[in-house]
Amino acid sequence: MSILRPWVEGLGLRFQGVLLSAVRGCDTAARHDVSKRLVRVYRAEILQTRLQGDPKKSKSFIEHAEVYEAEARMNAFLDDCDHYPSHYVMHLTHAAEIVGYHHPDPIRRDLWRSFYRQLCAKFHLAPETQEELRLRLEEDEEAFHAKQKPAVRAEAERARQGGS
Repeated sequence: MSILRPWVEGLGLRFQGVLLSAVRGCDTAARHDVSKRLVRVYRAEILQTRLQGDPKKSKSFIEHAEVYEAEARMNAFLDDCDHYPSHYVMHLTHAAEIVGYHHPDPIRRDLWRSFYRQLCAKFHLAPETQEELRLRLEEDEEAFHAKQKPAVRAEAERARQGGS
């Protein structure tokens, strides 16, 4: 038995890695902070519980929330997310994107996709399409890592040399 829900196990390893990177709550937030309350719901979307796999029976690390409650927690986070570290917010954003494109329940999928899009709008980012997400996470190791290197220095050098 795996701790991952079957739909998560069916995704590629980079997808799973992104989802797992958001399992930990924000280190700088208090135990009952809105971010911690939201991440408990997020965990129920991707993780199995030891209680017969039913997140409705868990009440702490994993917490099931009906759609209206999950929506309320997402909105509370959106209303109060400016003080969280950007690194944490980006892990949650990317995880919400994957859940929003791949969750097997269309209602939950739509809810998380809406949350992903609202996070993107809040931080003035263009949301990726499902195809863009797939291409980014499925490209080969060399191309993936090459894109992770900053290019600011190269652009500045080109400008100093009179290039465009």
